[in-house]
Amino acid sequence: MRIIKFISILALGIGLIGLVSASPLRPRQAQQAPLGKWDIVGDSQVAAMHIVLASYKDIYIIDKLEVNKIKQANGNPAISAIYDIETNQVTPLDLTTDTFCSAGSFFGNGTLFHGGGAENGLGYNPGYQTARFITPTDPNPNWIELPDGLVTDRWYPAMATLPSGDVLIMGGALKGTGKNNANFNNPTYEIWSAGGPPQPQPVQFPFLVDTMPFNLYPFVHVMPNFENKQLIFVFANTQGVLFDLGTNTAVSKTPVLPGGVRSYPLSGNSILLPLKPSLNYKPTVMICGGNTVMEITSPAIASCGRIDPTDPNAQWEMDNFGGTGRVMPDSVLLPDAKVLYVNGAGTGFAGFHRGTKDNPLYLNDNPTLTPFIYDPETKEWNTNLVPSTVPRLYHSVATLVSDGRVFVTGSNPQPNVEVGTKFPTEYRVEMFTPPYLQTGLARPIINSVAGFTTLNTQRIDVTYQQSVEVKITKGQTNSFITAAIIHHGFVTHSQSFSRKYVMLNVKSAQFDPNDNNNLTLNLEMPPNPSILPPGPSYLYILDNGVPATYSVALTLGLTTTTT
Repeated sequence: MRIIKFISILALGIGLIGLVSASPLRPRQAQQAPLGKWDIVGDSQVAAMHIVLASYKDIYIIDKLEVNKIKQANGNPAISAIYDIETNQVTPLDLTTDTFCSAGSFFGNGTLFHGGGAENGLGYNPGYQTARFITPTDPNPNWIELPDGLVTDRWYPAMATLPSGDVLIMGGALKGTGKNNANFNNPTYEIWSAGGPPQPQPVQFPFLVDTMPFNLYPFVHVMPNFENKQLIFVFANTQGVLFDLGTNTAVSKTPVLPGGVRSYPLSGNSILLPLKPSLNYKPTVMICGGNTVMEITSPAIASCGRIDPTDPNAQWEMDNFGGTGRVMPDSVLLPDAKVLYVNGAGTGFAGFHRGTKDNPLYLNDNPTLTPFIYDPETKEWNTNLVPSTVPRLYHSVATLVSDGRVFVTGSNPQPNVEVGTKFPTEYRVEMFTPPYLQTGLARPIINSVAGFTTLNTQRIDVTYQQSVEVKITKGQTNSFITAAIIHHGFVTHSQSFSRKYVMLNVKSAQFDPNDNNNLTLNLEMPPNPSILPPGPSYLYILDNGVPATYSVALTLGLTTTTT
């Protein structure tokens, strides 16, 4: 007898409301051989300061000005490229402005907006005020640049895709600086639409004055609601604010997060945990790691705080970050609704080494090579994972890819390319295989989505509240089918701008009368764009926690489409 269960993918993403207290949870003790697997699969050719999953197989890489391994069409050293994760081949992209410490996010129409940068050099123009655009669905995608496009100069800004499909760009500094200061601070935001430039003047945002000097690359998360509001949660230094962009007012502020500073250059990591329909998409933000002072030998923070920013009475619930401190960690939302933490250092803070190549003094050291996996449902940490052999410090990145593995690259704690040093400019690309791909269980296969049987040659249009038919071949006899839609975000400096994971309701399921291994599912898309803003996302189907052989590229739109 074949047994099958269906559920909206479950993982509690909600922090308990109560007094700040230390979690009694401890890292799970190793009772077996370490799990997971690392493979070095390729060479990025361009140092990866920023990455974004642009299609099911292409990752866009963006760097700063330096002499990378390949050149662009005009002969300048390439600072952007497409990395094909199927072939591990690299294609340079063309840029004319410096992209150092910029940011990115997708418009609702699927075009990637990338803004800000730094000074000129190596044949490149300044990028502080540059707006850049690239559309992954173009036959031959390449960058379009508006050198004076932004309303003001921005270095280390944050970006987020809004429920309207517009893009927010916020904060940063007017010039390069190790940490922010009153002369360079840019406590403003501007909102861009795909159809045109932003408002002529930036909007003041006093929170970025209150949080000086540790407010570069502030954490920004769009908050779910059912009131047609554009609510964002912004965190910098040790503080957070819930802000209504529609009225330009602060709704509420969170208490101070204990433990130390969490934002650049004492960089921690902030993540919006998976949103779950059975909890009415109640949000929980978890912030982990960082440091207390800008000292090279200072140990990284070994704590996390969880909070629901939409609860005006919420308090931080503390946890121990698996028992190990990290500064500059990267987090990845896995298909099974758990969180992978990789990269980073055990001491110091973000920045380039001092001194010379032959006699460097690194600002960050003691690489944290062992990944951790956090389970939001049980609030437990799995630290019994195989460590990487490649140190990933300042300017490292990681993102989930279509087949359920994790793409990891970068590390470049120096102003120019260096090789043969303790922590060289790192071009090696690794793929981390999470434990769910080591169970020995067969993986489900997605056969069609919304009537399309040819998948991932183009994005499939869906819209909010739509019931989408998905045909699969299940992986196991006693199946437990779950589904999620994920936007992977734009990754840089321990940030993943606009990243969201939304669990989907499986409304119905029906066996194929001719083959009980084949199922037709009806999946309910998110109810509104505050849950998941419009734009490119990926559909993941799992059987007993094992993801399908690949995810399917979707475009979530504001209007109903016929498929």
